[in-house]
Amino acid sequence: MLSAYTITDILLNIVLALIMLGIGLSLSISDFRKIFTLPKSLIIALAVQLFIVPLIAFGIAFYSGLTESEKAGLVIVSLCASGASSNLITHLFKGNVALAISMTAINSFITLLTIPLLANLSLTLFLGIDSPVRLPVIETILQIFFITIIPASIGIYIRRIRERLAKSLEKPLKYILTILLGVIFTIKIFFGVNIGGTGIGFHETLQILPFMLLLNFLAMASGLFIAKLFRLPFTDQFTISIEVGLHNTALALLIGGTILNNPEIEKPAVVYAMFSFFTAVIFVYLVKRIGSRFK
Repeated sequence: MLSAYTITDILLNIVLALIMLGIGLSLSISDFRKIFTLPKSLIIALAVQLFIVPLIAFGIAFYSGLTESEKAGLVIVSLCASGASSNLITHLFKGNVALAISMTAINSFITLLTIPLLANLSLTLFLGIDSPVRLPVIETILQIFFITIIPASIGIYIRRIRERLAKSLEKPLKYILTILLGVIFTIKIFFGVNIGGTGIGFHETLQILPFMLLLNFLAMASGLFIAKLFRLPFTDQFTISIEVGLHNTALALLIGGTILNNPEIEKPAVVYAMFSFFTAVIFVYLVKRIGSRFK
């Protein structure tokens, strides 16, 4: 019989896959054409996500004073590019939704390579080469492929052949899956290891929180600054800050809990999930309020 911990992880995987299917329902082939016709914003955004944010995360981890597993977990959070929640915030603040969706789609493919590579590097640096906790590259690629790429592709296909059906499913799926994901995160945050949680306590949360807040803020600020430096449109500037600053904690929990089976590595993702949606909303609200200074 499956343990409750395993059942919780399976439910997380299913919800994550359904969220990716829901994202696929909002995509069309024309969204991908934008990547090739106007690629400047996308290239800059991906460069920040792939190079700048992981460097920030490694730097914070080295000087954080966290446990070695928590340091690895912090880096893994930074590698898990934005998902459905960042697209939602972009939509709410009237950002460049096409850019946000394109980033989500492209990142789903790129992370097949970057997550195994850089997560293994973090495990080697922080846990040691002889550590029993190793990230299996092939298994990781297969896990991410089946839980992200295939569902998103199915969603795109459904929209292509049944556009009316896809549009009718988008709204209810968004609310239903958000609630389901919230329930699973509640289990992960507030319950013990024996029933599927990480067992994280209040004291541990306070220890991890400042470093995850720092990662969140520096990622958003760097995205905004670099987009401004390259004179991108203002909507692209704050869209990129959202996309590189709000990470896919569900995917980070998948890696830490299911693939690595290490609740300690999950804890930074749990802490990050507690606040990152709200800090992203506050950050973009303030940026838009004083937007003339960033244009």
